[in-house]
Amino acid sequence: MRLILGVFASLCLGSIAAAQDALSPPSPDQTATSVTAPSDQGAAVNQDTPVAPVQAPPPELSRPTVWGEPTEVKVGVFVIDVDEVNSADQNFAASVYYIAQWQNPFLEHPGPGPRVCSLTEVWNPRLTIVGQQMAWKSYPDSAEIQPDGTVTLRQKVWGRFSQPLKLQDFPFDRQVLSIHLAAAGLSEEDVAIVPYTFDSGADSAIAEQFSLPDFKVDSFEASPKPYTPGALDQGVAGYELKIEVVRLTMYYLLKVIIPLCLIVIMSWLPRWISLDQAGTNIGISTSAFLTLVAYMFAITMLLPRVSYVTRMDRFILLSTMIVFLGLLHTVADNYLLNHDRKKVAERLQAWSRAVYPLFLVAVLLLSFVF
Repeated sequence: MRLILGVFASLCLGSIAAAQDALSPPSPDQTATSVTAPSDQGAAVNQDTPVAPVQAPPPELSRPTVWGEPTEVKVGVFVIDVDEVNSADQNFAASVYYIAQWQNPFLEHPGPGPRVCSLTEVWNPRLTIVGQQMAWKSYPDSAEIQPDGTVTLRQKVWGRFSQPLKLQDFPFDRQVLSIHLAAAGLSEEDVAIVPYTFDSGADSAIAEQFSLPDFKVDSFEASPKPYTPGALDQGVAGYELKIEVVRLTMYYLLKVIIPLCLIVIMSWLPRWISLDQAGTNIGISTSAFLTLVAYMFAITMLLPRVSYVTRMDRFILLSTMIVFLGLLHTVADNYLLNHDRKKVAERLQAWSRAVYPLFLVAVLLLSFVF
């Protein structure tokens, strides 16, 4: 029995010692011998391995500057034509020519003539037109470099440009069309844009006449102006040309206002027809209202799709109310006749002959004057 207990005790003591050896940290010598050398594919980079230095861009791609000052870029814009101002889609189509010029001493060459290279080969202010929806360029993206290092960029663009319009006074409104060139990613601390002087002596200009069918040009102005999105505190360098145009209202006068006035007057005809002709009166009033509804669907494409009420919207709405009032009046006359109250209907008819024209005059004044 004692022999069995002794053997059992020695086995327990051996297990405890083995567990302690397993839980104890390895010695430095053991660690050194157990760690294997890292493989070529999964090993970390040795600290003694030299790191390649970051290479600076070549001089021709570096922004030319003196003591860190902004690079002066001359910008000029000439608007060749404005084809259309789309009130419904809030944009305009235009043909624009612009020129940019700056000095880069790194690009001086013996000449004798200018050298032409791609814009990807030299530093450039990366000019783009803000609000450009679609555009077609006439010239390749290249720059002309004079022997003294003067770089000139010329481009002609035809495209559509978004333009938020203020249409509360439509169709008697005036709008400002903005062509804003911005140096993408370059603030005014990097680029100082100044006006370029054309051969005529003007900084920027527009054509004497545009092919706009429903607008005329009132004035224009151009000046350096940074482009600053609403969410940013600091904008990018830019140059803006503004054209103020005035809408020609004759088209809307002939196509919308006068026809609607005639439909409104048509709804008054039962006031001059005998009350005994109830069927005829109701037919005329109903036809006038249905004609107005059909005409409103026809002119929908001529009206701007805006959430606020324009002068034209007010005129159409008030005209519709007058025509509908005439239909209700005809129904009321028929009701009075059927209840032997013809005298009341006659007085109401005589009174309405003077009131309805006054209603139309009031609608015109409220819509287009006040």
